[in-house]
Amino acid sequence: MHIHARALLYFDAIRCDGSIRGAARRLFVDASAVNRQLIQLEQEVGFPLFERLSNGLKLTPAGELFARHTTHVLQDQQWLANELDMLRGVQRGEVHVVGVEAVYNDLLPEVVAEMLGQFPGVRMQASLAGSADIAAFVTDARADVGVAFNAGATSGVTRVAGGEFQIGAIVAADHPLARSPRVNLERCAEWPLLLGSADLAAYALVEAEISALPSAPCVALRSASIELMKRLAASGHGIAFQTRLGLARPESGAQGFAFVPLIDSAGNPVVSDLGVYVRTGRTLPPAVTAFVDCLADVMARHADCGGLVATSAPG
Repeated sequence: MHIHARALLYFDAIRCDGSIRGAARRLFVDASAVNRQLIQLEQEVGFPLFERLSNGLKLTPAGELFARHTTHVLQDQQWLANELDMLRGVQRGEVHVVGVEAVYNDLLPEVVAEMLGQFPGVRMQASLAGSADIAAFVTDARADVGVAFNAGATSGVTRVAGGEFQIGAIVAADHPLARSPRVNLERCAEWPLLLGSADLAAYALVEAEISALPSAPCVALRSASIELMKRLAASGHGIAFQTRLGLARPESGAQGFAFVPLIDSAGNPVVSDLGVYVRTGRTLPPAVTAFVDCLADVMARHADCGGLVATSAPG
């Protein structure tokens, strides 16, 4: 259903693709028609909306303002379409979620499976991003829901659910630390470490403990892939650090590993906050609301298994 001005749809396509020709392909129209709509829109607004660069189009300050307006209008259109579908008794809609790598092994597959079972008419899209980039996906309308670690208070997004996961040392099943009830960084530093890069949630938490060590540890690897670090730890090549997410169901034939809860120098658990975020002020379509509710329920069930304290936003 497209009930809004064609110029908004064309503008949004140009914004997403960064070029007239790309927007035309996206819209299945002629490039000259897109260009005419843009010229007419800029005349009506009274400002250029894009800078014409050699490598494409870039939003001007006026274009940034207009993009926010367009995002809100088009998302409201999606909400209206879903509400009208609900009045017809049709359970359909679209949900685009963007999440960190850790949720793709256990948490997100469980949520998507439940959604497909309960709402077979809903179509879903899932994207992968680092925690630092997820808020931008949500505020720019590239995703409806974001799932990120340690996002904190971020302008433009609201935390609607979440919880805390304890970070642990990931070691091979036959490692000397494997049967320890808990461990600190000083003890782990007796072996080579497999550390995450700055775009991973555990980075700042682990680095804070490393900086307090009396001497620098041996860092065998730095990586943005938790799967790579987990596999190397399981094969005895060092100690990695992550939450329990993605550890519950190792692949058949994979070498065994153990999760040993990590404590700081004061003896307190080292925890990472996992939050569910939507755009501030947005009225969520029914399909997105159902997805958020399902995600919160699955997170609560994971809390029953230990390692997570589920929370939700007031109201």
